[in-house]
Amino acid sequence: MRPAGDVSKALLEAVQRLATDERGLTAQEIAAAAKVGLKVAQQTLLNMRRYGRLDVPRTRRVPHCKKPVAEYALPCRKAVAPLDGFTQLQRCWG
Repeated sequence: MRPAGDVSKALLEAVQRLATDERGLTAQEIAAAAKVGLKVAQQTLLNMRRYGRLDVPRTRRVPHCKKPVAEYALPCRKAVAPLDGFTQLQRCWG
């Protein structure tokens, strides 16, 4: 996989800085916060969502659009218990 570019780093940093648990950010808000163009931000956000770096937990209505828009947020990562040696061996064995 290729390393993250400047645009995706800026977008991810904006989401980390501004998104809360109660409210995510729209593509337009993220683009404005990261100071990148809207079209580039939209395409990069779709790619980041496809690769699991961002998630769309909900949608909301905004005045400038008839359909609800996606709110982007960081994905929730569940804590996984560490495996002991025997369990790892079983998984490797098949």
